[in-house]
Amino acid sequence: MERKIIKINHVTGTYIIEVPDGTLNDMKTQLDKCLNDEQAAIVVKGKDGDQFVYPSDLLKNSFIAIIDREQHMSSSK
Repeated sequence: MERKIIKINHVTGTYIIEVPDGTLNDMKTQLDKCLNDEQAAIVVKGKDGDQFVYPSDLLKNSFIAIIDREQHMSSSK
């Protein structure tokens, strides 16, 4: 199964959200809600239990792409 990531390009930097298997549709729904002012932010828990908050204002002012994780890994080498 191909793993996906959400790549957010903003003037403050590039942010990567790793999408766990089977949650791509949920993440798309959350993105849509943030972009339509129905949700304040996307909160993602990291592997070490850290929480990352992506506010809707950040998302609205960014270029967002959903790409294959393998594609991102090969382009960052």
